Formats: sequence, structure tokens, C-alpha cells
Amino acid sequence: MSGAPQDLRVVAVVTAYGPGPGLAGLIDEVAPQVESVLVVDDGSTSGLDVVAALEERPGVRVIRQANAGVAAALNAGVRAALTDERADAVLTLDQDSGLPPTYVARAVRAWRDAVNRGIPVAFVCASSYSGRRTPTRGVVQGYARAFDPMQSGALVPATTYRDVGCYDEGLVIDAVDSEFTVRCLAAGLEPLVAPGCELTHGMGERTSAHVLGRDVAYNRHSPERVYYMARNATLITRRHARDEPTWALRRLAEEAKAHTLRLALDPARADLARAAVAGVRDGLRGRTGRRPDA
Repeated sequence: MSGAPQDLRVVAVVTAYGPGPGLAGLIDEVAPQVESVLVVDDGSTSGLDVVAALEERPGVRVIRQANAGVAAALNAGVRAALTDERADAVLTLDQDSGLPPTYVARAVRAWRDAVNRGIPVAFVCASSYSGRRTPTRGVVQGYARAFDPMQSGALVPATTYRDVGCYDEGLVIDAVDSEFTVRCLAAGLEPLVAPGCELTHGMGERTSAHVLGRDVAYNRHSPERVYYMARNATLITRRHARDEPTWALRRLAEEAKAHTLRLALDPARADLARAAVAGVRDGLRGRTGRRPDA
């Protein structure tokens, strides 16, 4: 580990599902910065050669599991990092992320400085994702408070997992990071933006539609993904609107805006609308786990 202080054990947990060759590039970027890398393959049916090649690399361990969703994959990696690797902190990454050679050192520096200032740190996250600045919600002791950051690029102290637990596997594939963030907030811990930690990250299928003489961009998703987005947003709001009302309502509003664009502009809007309605209905019922017809 060359990038982070030698007295601190930072272990990277990378979740993978059907990875392309870019995963090897990510490992090249992160491995010199951390103590070790744990790649959790979430039941891939493609990209198996990419995962198999990683097993031959020093400092990289592959954990294989049946497909259970990103939360279960993260938890498998975090448990191994904290127990087998005795990590002081875990860097969580998606397979389609990329980071500069100073990323971990900057994140560790921000974490330590914030702790020295007396801030109860939940985790530190990227300052930007593919050039888009991380949304914030005010400042504490000179550090921007992250609003709803992606889990990819988050440096999470081991103490946070011990205080609030790991990721909610019942959510399966969406809003896993959001639910973890609001649980940290409810516990009095602060998610902070780490200055200079610029992450590249795949933003899904970005497309656009021509409306009133101009192109309007939106993220396109399958009906299955829209179901989980709608259901999990509803679940999170129900759980946390009382203890973190401002955060929960702001996130719900952001989600509603994205769904409005999708349902208005996407050619498959009827299928997406049915999936969204089913998701909200199941969220109000408190249903978790796999989509009923999956």
C-alpha cells in the first residue's frame, strides 16, 4: 500500500456482476493505494474470464456468491474486510468506477482531519462523480456534508459498520447507499465530502428526447430497475421521514423529478409506469426482497 498511511489498513471492496475488461483497470488503479482488494462476484453469468483472471493477482481475493444484489455483495466484502483482513476502513467501489492515484490518501487525510476537529464521521465520499459535484447539505467544521452520495468511492471506518450495521439486503439493488447514509445520520454520524477525491463512474444509460425545440436528457432504466427505485424510495421515506424529515423529503423530491422525466419521455413509459406503481404499492406495504414476479 503506497497511497495511504502505512499504519492504517484500508481494504477495497469491489462489487462485480457480469464485468467487462474495465474491472481489471480499476484494480490496477486501486490496488497500489490499499492493503488488499476484495472482489465480490455477485453470481455473474458473463465476464467470468475477467473475474477468473483476478484470482491470479497478488493482493486480490475473489469472493463468489449466488446472485443476491449489491447490498448482499457489499456485506460479504465488508465482513471479510473487517474480520479476515482486519481493516481499519473499507473503500467500497462499483466495477464501473475509476479513481486517481491520490484518491485514498486524500480520503484518509480528510477522515483523520475531520475526526481531529471533533466531527463524528460516518464516512467520507467523492467530491465529484464523472465531473458532477456531489450534492451537499451544509457545512460542519469546514467540511461539506454530503447529501445522498453513491457508495462507490466511500471510505467507511470500521467503527461506522459496528455502530450502524452494514447494508440492507432487503433493498436488493437500489438506494442501498441512501438507506445506509440516512441510518448514519439518524445515529448522529456525518457523511462528509473529501476534498479533491474525484471519481469517475458509469452513470447508466443516458439518453434524451426532443421536447419543445430542445433536447432533454434523462437516465433510462428497465421496468425492473424502476420497480426497485420506486419501492425502495417509498420504504426509506416511511422509515426515516420522522427522524430525518428534511433529508427524506429532499431525496423523495429528487427521485420524483427523475421519475417524472422518465415517465413523460421514455418510449416504454407505460411499462415503467406500471413498475413504478407496483413499487410504491409494495413500499407502502413494507415489502422487501426480490420483486414478486422476478
